[in-house]
Formats: sequence, C-alpha cells, structure tokens
Amino acid sequence: MKFSQKLSNAIHARAASYVYFVLSVCAFVFLRSAVWTYGWIAELYPLGDKFVPTLLGIIALCIAVTLIYLIISAFSDDGKEKCKGIIFLNIIHTVFSLLGIITFLYTSVLLFSMDSGITSAGFAKGFDALAPNLVYIALSFGLGLVFVFCGKTKKTWRAVVSVLIVCCLMLSLAYMGQKSGFIHQNGAVVPITMQSENLAEGAAVVFESLKKGEKADAENLLSDNNECWTPQAPNRMPAEGYADANNSYVEIELSEKSEINTAVIEEVGNQAQYFRLQALVDDEWITVYQSEKIQSLRLCSFDTVMTDHIRLSIDKFRNEDTSVKIKSLKLYNEPVRSAEDFEVTAYQRLDGDVPTEILAQGEDYVRNYARFYDVYSTVIVFAAVHWDENGRMDFGNISEEEFAEQVDALKQIISYRSNPDHKVKLIFTVLADGAWNDQGGVNVFMTKYWESVAEQIVEFAAKYELDGVDIDWEYPRTPSDWKIFDSFIEKLDTDLNKVKEDTVISAALSVGQLGMTTETLERIDQIQFMAYDGNDVDGYQSSLQQAQEGLNDFIKNGADIKKINIGIAAYGRLINNTPYWATWRDLQEANYWNNKYYTVADGNQIYEGTFCSPALAGDKTAYALFSGAGGVMVFRVACDKTMDDPNSVACGIENTLKRYVQNW
Repeated sequence: MKFSQKLSNAIHARAASYVYFVLSVCAFVFLRSAVWTYGWIAELYPLGDKFVPTLLGIIALCIAVTLIYLIISAFSDDGKEKCKGIIFLNIIHTVFSLLGIITFLYTSVLLFSMDSGITSAGFAKGFDALAPNLVYIALSFGLGLVFVFCGKTKKTWRAVVSVLIVCCLMLSLAYMGQKSGFIHQNGAVVPITMQSENLAEGAAVVFESLKKGEKADAENLLSDNNECWTPQAPNRMPAEGYADANNSYVEIELSEKSEINTAVIEEVGNQAQYFRLQALVDDEWITVYQSEKIQSLRLCSFDTVMTDHIRLSIDKFRNEDTSVKIKSLKLYNEPVRSAEDFEVTAYQRLDGDVPTEILAQGEDYVRNYARFYDVYSTVIVFAAVHWDENGRMDFGNISEEEFAEQVDALKQIISYRSNPDHKVKLIFTVLADGAWNDQGGVNVFMTKYWESVAEQIVEFAAKYELDGVDIDWEYPRTPSDWKIFDSFIEKLDTDLNKVKEDTVISAALSVGQLGMTTETLERIDQIQFMAYDGNDVDGYQSSLQQAQEGLNDFIKNGADIKKINIGIAAYGRLINNTPYWATWRDLQEANYWNNKYYTVADGNQIYEGTFCSPALAGDKTAYALFSGAGGVMVFRVACDKTMDDPNSVACGIENTLKRYVQNW
C-alpha cells in the first residue's frame, strides 16, 4: 500500500503535472509544425484527412486536463502536492497524462523524421519547421511554473522569477539558433566543380534598393566574408531618396562585358520565395532566370547572354518581417564537356501512353513523340510485371503475347529518335510495391520465394534481351527484410552477369530507406534517387535543396555518387501533401520557370500545388553534372508534355545538356 500510495503521489505531484502539461503543448506544436506528414498520414490511417484534426483535438484535451489539474493542485489544500479525495479526477488526469506522453513521442517521430532513422537532416528539417512556433513552447514552460510555485502568496515571487528565466532562456535559444544557423540552417550539400572563372570577381555594386532604416550591405555578395546582403521586404517604406518598389534588388557592374550562362547564389536560411536574374543587353534589362527558392546553393542554368551589368532581385519573402540573407552571387560561362557516362533515365508505363496506340497515330506523331528518346539514355518500363502471393510472375490484366506486342511497339518508337547514334538502354522494373495496388505485397512473398523470384527475373531478362532490370521495393521494413534484399541483389547480380555481362541493376531508393549493406550498394549500377514527394515547410515537393541534401545523405550511407541519378517529378503534389497527383502535361497554366501554381485542377477539385518546372529540371541536371553525380531520372514520361511544347520538362533537361555536354 505504501508503494502504491507513493507511486500515486508521484504521478499526481504538481511537478509531474507540469511535465505532462508541457509535453502535451509540445505534442500540439510538433504536429502543427510537421505539415509535410499530413498526406501520408491521411493515406495510412482509417480516418484519412480527419486523422490530424482529431489528433489535434485529443492533444488539446490533454493540455486542458493537465493544466486544470495543475491549477487545482496549486490552490487546493494549502498547496499540497495532491488533490485528496478526488479519485475520479485523478483517474482522468492519469489517462490524459499518459495520452500526452504518447502523443509527444509520436509527434516527435513525425517532426524529426525518426521513422526513417535518426539523421541530422531530419532534425534540421524539424527544427526549421518548429522555429516559428517555439514561443508557444516557451510560454507553456513559464505558465506552468506559475502554478508549480504559487501555492502560497509569499511564494509568488518564485513563480514570477522562474517564468521570466525560463521564457528568456527558451526565446534566447531560439534566437541564437537562428543566428548560428542551427534553426533555419540549410543542410549540407555536395559541392560543385566549375570549369570556368567566377566572372563576378572584380565586379562592383552600382545600386542597391534600400528601405527605411536599412543599411547598404550588398557588397557582401562579392566578398568572401561571412556577412550577407540583407534585402528587406517590399512592404516597408523606402529610404529617403529611393523610389518605392515591389521588389528589393542589387545591380552589379562586371569588370568587362562577358558571356554568362550559369549563376550560383547562396542563401543563409529559407526566406527568399521568388527571385530573378536580369542582364542589361542593348540598354534593355531582360530576365534571364527566375524561380522560387534559393537556399544553400542555388544553381541557375540559362541561355548564354553577353552583358556587363547584372541585377539580382528578391521579389517575394517568406516572412515580410524577416530579411533575406544572400551570402554570395557567382557568375560563370561554363563550357561544354565530355560526359559519356552521364545518364538521363525516365520511367514509362505501357498502359500510360500505349505504344501501339502511339504508332497508330502516324509517322509525324511518332517522330514527335520519339523526341523524348533524344534526351533519355535509359528507359525503365514500369508496372508491366506483376507477382502473385506465391512469388510467380505474370503480366497483370494482359497476356504475355499482348505484353510482347507493346514492348516491340515501344522499341519501334524509340528507333524513330532523330539521332540514331544516341544509345538508349531498355530496362524493366521487375519488382515494385504499389504499382498494382498491392502495397506491402513484396515483403510478403519475398520472405519465402526471393530465390525463385531472382531466377524468374533472370529468365525474363534473357528472353526479352533486356539491358537491365529495376527494383522498386518500397520498402523492406524489418532487419530480416533487409537481409533478404541483400541476398536477393547478390544472387540477381551474379546470375544476370552469367547470362549477359554488364547487365544493369537499377534500384529506386529514397534517403530514408537505406538499410542495405555497402556491398549491396556496390552491386547496384544505377540508383534512382526519388528526390520528390518530400514537401518542405513551404509545400515544395521537389526542390533543388532536397536533391542536394539527399545526395549528400546517400554518400554518407556508402553510395557511389557516380551511380546516383537525381529524381525529377513530372507531376505535382498539393502543398499540404494530401494524396493527389496532377500531371505536368495537363497543367494548362504551366510555364518554363514556375514550380508553384495556385489553381491546379485535378480530381474534380482546385488546389494549390508544386511541380518541377523545366527550368528546375535543367538546374537539377546541371547540378548532377557539376557535382559528379551519375545523372538524372524522370518519373514519368506520360506525365510530361511532348517536346514540341517548349514547356516540356524534357526540354528543360535537353536545354541544359546542349549548354554543357558534347554531342548529346
């Protein structure tokens, strides 16, 4: 009895109630901050889109119950540590305290992406999203302390001092985190190697728009110090002598007139939401590049321009009260180079743009469609092979004869490419979760039949004379699953090479799911890095920053950068990550530059969504070239506009290849 009484006293002590209250507040703030998880949560749980609001309601009840109990504890029985005789209240308090602890643990996993492993990138992303809401956690620490210490009037001063100390400490940590870059700090990115000189060296700032109270600091763009140019939001009043403007810009004069085709901009944080680069050509300012997002290292690839004056304009700010911090602007005229091993891979379904139907539309249409294969060097046929629960291969809803007919038709279409010297490899995805509404099925049948599956794949590759096979296992879930994955890839590699040397093994992988051994990574020839579907704090699902940080994480996990193809999505996602996918092909307002669109029509609704524009696809291609990555990957062909439309994603990739690569 004494032990149970002590345990009850400990659970219902005022200090314990304070902890439960703070944890519940943290859970609420964590869930509100982790908005990028809402989509997959809606897919995973029975309540769907109602799960998050329901959980927020439960957490709010936890906050209310623990706070009420804390207040009652503070003012009942002359400040003693428990509420005597209120058994029912103690039971309610225990239930909601336990719920508060559970939801705190659950939301911590969501916010810091610990479901995909404990990584610095996950914590950086979590703190970045949490930073604007830290004040609420600080206030909860202070508010709770009032009731911990103020049971008697004479102890009120302790509560006041404690509140001030804790709140100041929390807010100071948030401020120092932002100043040091720990919060709003962009993650580590793989560096790039440029072959030309920085043409901004020796340049001078000739104009900087200023707002009231703003100090001129644009010269920091051209120096190697750690200071930044800090443009202010346009809603502020202009400084005396400066015209009011809807943007904030700097103009620099180069040491001489030069050709420029590449810019590299570095930002500290994530405040710039739209920017432009302009060049003075024949006494007229022309826009050579524009887009959202700068972040750590924004690579901008554009058609060559001859100029001696450049403007960098920040047009939209993430927070009107927070300055953008631009660390540097570098300008280059990058030459063409040999890149014989560079891959441009694309996924394609036989039931999307059906090959026999394409052929039936006539030679002109086929030749136009085949322009894709002047850009792509590897085509991965996706969702053509199916497996039953006993690990037996089939072809879904069609016969093998119909499957073979579509494969032959696809080969015919590829042969219509305008450059017959451009080699195109044909690979088939032979293992995939979700392609046939059988999510999780691979984990089930591979446990028993992985050796038989590998043998059937080898026979299939030999029969259809494939250049390789692709594995899209999303994902092994347990250590046992990953051991099977390792053994499966080892057997597949060994057996395929017995039939045909240099058979390609491709694998679609994401950063959060790398449980294989380094030996397995070495056996994989192409890693299709799915650098999309990762909505950041602003809802962008396929940013350059995401690709850069993911590439770095792959390398840390033992992958060879020369094997990694950076993913490009030819479809869009809602900014809140709910499960709708609009295709770039069907986006009427699509243009070459913009990634974010506000009236996307899809699924009988209108929503705000983000895509990977042709310009951004070109930038990812340039980043892959300059960083030493293996190439880029597009998912998927039928989502893209055909290349007679200059706003095709493939056109953005091709434009970059023509700028920098010989004989593509």
